[in-house]
Order: sequence, then C-alpha cells, then structure tokens
Amino acid sequence: MLMDAHCHLHEYGENEIGLIMDLNIYIVAVSDDYRSSIRTIEISKMHSLVVPAVGLHPWNVGPDYEDEMRNIEKLLLENRLIKVLGEVGLDRKFKPYTLQYQDVVFRRFAEIAREKNFALNIHAADAWRDVLDILYRNDVPLAILHWYTGPQELVREIADRGYYITVNPALSIQQRHRDIVKIAPLDIILIESDAPYRYRGLTFHPREIFNVLKYIAELKGLDLDEVKKDIKKNSYKFLQALKIL
Repeated sequence: MLMDAHCHLHEYGENEIGLIMDLNIYIVAVSDDYRSSIRTIEISKMHSLVVPAVGLHPWNVGPDYEDEMRNIEKLLLENRLIKVLGEVGLDRKFKPYTLQYQDVVFRRFAEIAREKNFALNIHAADAWRDVLDILYRNDVPLAILHWYTGPQELVREIADRGYYITVNPALSIQQRHRDIVKIAPLDIILIESDAPYRYRGLTFHPREIFNVLKYIAELKGLDLDEVKKDIKKNSYKFLQALKIL
C-alpha cells in the first residue's frame, strides 16, 4: 500500500476526508499547532489508515511558544499511539526573524523524539544543515525531511543516517526538486502531497501522489512499476520502524 508521507488532513472537511480515504493509502497527517494536533488525533481515531503527527510548525512559533509546547507535550502523554512529531523544524527562508524561538522549540522536539523513539516530520526551508546538525546531536532515530530542496551534497548524509526525504507534486514545475530526485537513492525517497498547499498555480491533493510516482520514474529513467514497488517498500519500512505495522 502506498503512503502519503506529509498531508495536512486537518484542513479538510469530513466529506473530503472520506473521499481521500477511498484512495486506500496510508496518510501521515501532520499538524501545525496545538489546536490542529487535537483535530488530527480525532481524525486518526475515525480512520485506521491515518498516522497522526502532532507538532508546532515553525511558521507558528513566536515568543509565546511555551504554552503551545506545554499543551502539545500534554497531548503526547494522553495519546500513547502518537509516534510522529510534525510538522516541526526551522525556517530561515520565510520566518528568519523568529529563528531564535524556532531553534528552542525544534531542539525540544528532537529531544522528545530521541527519548520516545519517535519520528520527526521536518520543515527546513533554507535550514537543512542546521536541522541535520540538531538531529545528529540528539541522535534522532528516524526523520523525514519534507519537500527536500536542500543542497545535493547533503543527500548522502541523509541516506547514511537512515533518514528519508519526501518529494511531491512540485516535481512537475520545480527544477531544484527535480534535480534532487535525479541524484537521490531511491531507497530514501518517500512521496507526499503536502495537501492542501497551493504552489505556483498548483493545489496539492493526496490523489496526486500517483502522479508523483510517474515523475520519479521519468526523472530516473526507471520503470513505473519498479518505482512503485520500491516506494511501497520504503513506506512499509518507515511504518514498521514505528511499530505501526
């Protein structure tokens, strides 16, 4: 079974969520803050293919982050089935003026991931090196670097640590993303929708992950069935590492 490794399912209404579930794929449903984390957990209790992730998106981190973090950590104590923290990370590109607070929050999430053997689902716009250094220092066991567009020279490091990168429908128009797919080992690639994000005229949706497979096959010059098989294998390996399967 395929997996959408990064989707903001909490932004959809019940009817659309039902249609998404008809795709018969696993969905790692990330959250943006405490309130959306609660909603994500609620959705996961209604749909067995939803893997809930709770977190505080770096865009939502500010001087008042402590209350949000306290509430999110309380959620973790109350919901023992949570094994993924996301969307978490650092953003030097769009929110450089809150980086000092982002850094404190992300380091705490990295500590929790190490202590509880959780995975991190990470946003790292223009902060890929910083994020990897924090992961290494905290010996984070499992991580997904969402929508990877970072330096190509870091891809080998990511692979050596057993981490994953995700690619999404932006492959159809974003050259930097396409270049990463060409050089990245297939065994570290997961696919995502990042739905319902809008990007340069595109509106992402979980159904688009099937097209993402086609883009990967085209860019790597591989058979589509081979790519689909390997991406499924990566997805199962990720879920098995979290003891979800």
